[in-house]
Amino acid sequence: MLSQTCGNDGFYFPTIYQKDQKKIEEQLTQGEIDYADLTQWQFPDEFLCFVMERNLLEFMNRTYPNPREKNEVPIWFLICCQFVMRLHQTGNYHHLGFLLNSGSLLTRFGFNVGSPRIGFNDKNKKTRKTAIHADTARKFFKDTSPGEIRQWYRNELQTWFRQQRTFDHRGIFILDQSHLVVPDNKNYKDAVKMPVDEHGQLYANIGSLTTEQKQGLIYHPCYTLSTLLNVAMERPQFHVAGYEMGPGNEDELIQANKLVPAFCRQFSGLMKLLIVDRGYIDGDFIGKIKHDHHVDVLIPLRKNMINAQDSIAIATMENKWTCVEQIKNPQGKIILKKEIAPVKDLELWNSFKGKMYSCTTRYTYWDDRQEKYDERYAVLASTKHFMNPNDFILHYDLRVQTEERFRQFKHAWYITEFPSPHESLIESHVCFTLLTYSLLQLYLQRNELQEKTHQMMATLRRDERLGKDAVLVYAQENYGIFDLDDYTARVAGLLETPRQKLIKIMEAQKEARLKREG
Repeated sequence: MLSQTCGNDGFYFPTIYQKDQKKIEEQLTQGEIDYADLTQWQFPDEFLCFVMERNLLEFMNRTYPNPREKNEVPIWFLICCQFVMRLHQTGNYHHLGFLLNSGSLLTRFGFNVGSPRIGFNDKNKKTRKTAIHADTARKFFKDTSPGEIRQWYRNELQTWFRQQRTFDHRGIFILDQSHLVVPDNKNYKDAVKMPVDEHGQLYANIGSLTTEQKQGLIYHPCYTLSTLLNVAMERPQFHVAGYEMGPGNEDELIQANKLVPAFCRQFSGLMKLLIVDRGYIDGDFIGKIKHDHHVDVLIPLRKNMINAQDSIAIATMENKWTCVEQIKNPQGKIILKKEIAPVKDLELWNSFKGKMYSCTTRYTYWDDRQEKYDERYAVLASTKHFMNPNDFILHYDLRVQTEERFRQFKHAWYITEFPSPHESLIESHVCFTLLTYSLLQLYLQRNELQEKTHQMMATLRRDERLGKDAVLVYAQENYGIFDLDDYTARVAGLLETPRQKLIKIMEAQKEARLKREG
């Protein structure tokens, strides 16, 4: 299963078999096949076919910050191991021994399927059961500089994503920070105990708690993770365009000043609007983003800010409210009314030299206990002049939606289940979790790419039967899928010469499998 192209380290890249049922049927009739297997294709196989089809393996093999002077295993294979671990929701390298034998495609990456030898060199004294030992992958990523991994993700990989036209043309980005809780182990360098729950969520309203209540809070050691997400208005898109990590007490603005300007310098003009939360309220930061990089900022104001109070007062005085939503109870009584009013030319900070615009939202709701209407206000401010004030709300709602992404990273993608306290393994775990997530988003959202991939792997889960009673047959650079009964009948009907050819192929295949199984 070797292609004709060879990487910088001397290892061949795997080829992608194209489905051609008619050609495979002809080859099978002549006994001229390369490989046949009663096998089960799983989602990691499908995902890796997509990655291969986009030539990402060659790109990563060329650009990854290689810590080795000489590679005994190709870099692209080691990175594929990371993908498979993420798709199986684990960061534990010890699981690789099982995972490398669980996927039909990955088990045959990098070596000739017709050969009894498995692996990438002849240094093992005992028969190999998998192409590499799990410790080989772990040590490779442990030896890579954490800073170089992070820069690789921000620069080289984002260049590849841009070539794939991943970024939405509107240039809307969301910057947010979360806490990654780790075990209470002193070997986790820079982990700082913070008032967060076991999921990394900061306890609410800490400022209003009494000294006694604060003493009762449980502090967990954690890191901070800031992610820069590219989102879209018309469709669900959550591409992680960069990240920054630091101690659990590192301020959002410190990480923002590292992450956002670096992205803007690398990809000038790609970012047009940055949406942030209240933690990024700072005139110097907003001014730098607006004036140095020509990026607008959308941010909510704190209720106790004089500027927020001014915006509410001006909107109330001008009384130019527009109702955007009403909710009534079954009796027809209005129980919630949402109104908005724009305010122009705010001067929020002395350090920010430029115009700001705001949108004040008034919520009028019925209080059953007091039997009267109450009001509350919220203010969004932006350097961008939205022609329609409701666009303030629509754009900021995108940030609210990203909160679900962080829950997925923690609860479904297990981004905090680090394989080791070693800083390089922590960095690679975060990097490849975010990378796999972004690749999966790209795969799921690009219908034309999905169709292309499915052309190679048609009937992948046909009636959920593939792998139970289906045979994959490979010949040259094509493959075909046969029902087990159909395949058996075709083999039984072969003439003597083709049958003998097929017998030799199957015997060599059996011998190789027995050696792998020890």
